[in-house]
Amino acid sequence: MSTVAKYVTRETDRKLNVAKWGTFTLGKLFNCIQQGKRLKKHDQVEGHIPFVMAGRTNAGVANRISNPIVMFPKNAITIDIFGNTFYREYEFSAGDDTGVYWNTEKNYSQNVMLFLTSVIQKTIQKNYDFSDKLRSAKSLDIQVPLPVTDENSPDWQYMEKFMGDLLNTETDKLNQLLKL
Repeated sequence: MSTVAKYVTRETDRKLNVAKWGTFTLGKLFNCIQQGKRLKKHDQVEGHIPFVMAGRTNAGVANRISNPIVMFPKNAITIDIFGNTFYREYEFSAGDDTGVYWNTEKNYSQNVMLFLTSVIQKTIQKNYDFSDKLRSAKSLDIQVPLPVTDENSPDWQYMEKFMGDLLNTETDKLNQLLKL
């Protein structure tokens, strides 16, 4: 898990003050869910395209290649076979041990995607391992809790504001430390 994702997960545990929660499936949140494609190590050609595989090290980016079998858009979330969940703000390729989640109908902001990444990670962590690997096809019905409006719709404004405030606060703290 990236340092930002670890921090966001830890901070959301402490600071979330939501009056009403609802649950939503990954299949409802993302209209595009696709498994990556196998590209063996000896077939990878060095380049600049991030190639995502299962693992936490370097947020799952195992290599940079120039011969992707499949490309995925920026503003996506990856979930590997062990449940490691990361936000991708850049275009990338992914191996067959990684599912990719994005939405072409709803333009989720970066802050909303970071919030979703944290909630998904907390929901599925420790549920998958070598004996029970997560594949994107069996993730459609995974339910994640989200803040909701009075109409029981996801409260995108709350998620946007929460993440924006959290990131601004932490950026300010970091800037103060760097001034020392």
